[in-house]
Amino acid sequence: MKIDIAKNIILDNIGDACHGIFNTRNLVGDDMTTLYEEDGLQIDICYDWDYFEVFGLTYEEFAELKRWYNEIRVELGY
Repeated sequence: MKIDIAKNIILDNIGDACHGIFNTRNLVGDDMTTLYEEDGLQIDICYDWDYFEVFGLTYEEFAELKRWYNEIRVELGY
């Protein structure tokens, strides 16, 4: 499932992006690096400001991913 792939990619990179996760494009032109792009799922990271952008999940999947992200940040001490 896409959400499982997203969780694995995010967990592998959370130390570089522990300040947020979004499903909208930044409007200020932050420099983004694509970590994953396949089957309609795209995960980008902003190393300068430490956040993720995730596209290709349903609203419900993204809501679950965001809840998980916030929980895992606390567990890992970010």
